[in-house]
Amino acid sequence: MSITDTAGGVKRVPALRFSEFEGTWVEKSLEDLNVEISDGNYGEMYPTQEQFVSDGVPFIRANNLRDGTIRSDDMRFISPELHEVLRSGHLKLSDILVTTRGDIGMVSFVPLEFVGANINAQLCLLRNADRSDQFFIFSYLNHHVAKRQFAELTTGSALKQLPRKNLKKVRIGIPSLPEQKKIAKFLGVVDAKIAALKARQEGLERYKRGLMQALFGQRLRFTKPDGTAFPDWEEKRLGEMFYWHKTNSLSREKLNYEDGEAQNIHYGDIHTKFQASFKQAVETVPYISDGALSKDIAEDELCKVGDLVIADASEDYEDIGKAIEIIELTDTPLVAGLHTYIARPKGDVVTGFSGYLFRCAEMRKQIMTIAQGVSVLGISKTNLEKLLLALPHPDEQQKIADALQAMDAKIAAVAGQVAKMEDFKKGLLQQMFV
Repeated sequence: MSITDTAGGVKRVPALRFSEFEGTWVEKSLEDLNVEISDGNYGEMYPTQEQFVSDGVPFIRANNLRDGTIRSDDMRFISPELHEVLRSGHLKLSDILVTTRGDIGMVSFVPLEFVGANINAQLCLLRNADRSDQFFIFSYLNHHVAKRQFAELTTGSALKQLPRKNLKKVRIGIPSLPEQKKIAKFLGVVDAKIAALKARQEGLERYKRGLMQALFGQRLRFTKPDGTAFPDWEEKRLGEMFYWHKTNSLSREKLNYEDGEAQNIHYGDIHTKFQASFKQAVETVPYISDGALSKDIAEDELCKVGDLVIADASEDYEDIGKAIEIIELTDTPLVAGLHTYIARPKGDVVTGFSGYLFRCAEMRKQIMTIAQGVSVLGISKTNLEKLLLALPHPDEQQKIADALQAMDAKIAAVAGQVAKMEDFKKGLLQQMFV
């Protein structure tokens, strides 16, 4: 039961607490805590495209905030001279950033490497809370209670935003300063563990990219068991090695993630989440909703092990022609839907090899050159059939597939550890905050 203090704040007690602390927490708004909240640069102060430079002061946008920190991916830069005249930004260590447009409610703690950076209008800057630990406030703003408040305080329909005046109304539970610091220190250790695991995952992913470049660039070759070399790789057209198999035209609206008699590969999932070596039991694949099909699925429409499923449409070159290879199936029937092609091997292609082949740099360059379109890119079967595939001996294909699958297994294991630690942290936030 909540208790209200004489100042109008709401007092509560967390479910999980360090033993040396007692008493109730007081709920106060960011405005009550005298948090300085300022907008990023906008209007006449926003840099034009011509003012961005290749190297200079980082100019942080909403898409640079991920996982509680600032990522350098797709970072823009402004000159030191422009930075000095911009009225907002000028980040300090331990500042807190909150996205107020786009993906609203993303929260980041400013690390040392981004001290002195600047921000755009998609962000608000929080600084100098009264009698509060900055990392405690940051952690609380990542709590689901704060996330719910962000959603409730968001305005607009077509163009949603979280105005600064509304952000000031966000309420958080506040214990004594010593307890805040103890909680913040503990969560900092958890965050450091998560960061270390993510760094390890990213390192493995970089190593895998380098390994793929070496293998498919033929700078790194396997040998036969007796130590002798495999034959030279052969170049063959895709049309010589694969034939086309039937797909359907089911859109996302006719799929669900709850139940159904068959599962359907959607091209958007090939773009965003499916691994090159596709295992049906591992991937989260949507079901076909009841009534979505006008007739039963025929046996010859089902995907088979070894099928290469290619996305034939995309809004950008990065994902056009992206493919997965089906290497394991479950008992649930599987088909491929809208904007996909199924290329089925005619022979001499080892299961597990072609999925990686289609994601190597050499193949991606070829695919990008045959993509057509302006706002939406497309790729035809006729043009795909002309692609040149560099194919090693089947035994060398197997060794390449085994090596890359082993790397994927290591990456997946670390990703699983990251997920467990993040779930652990989420549970802590739910019990340690009120």
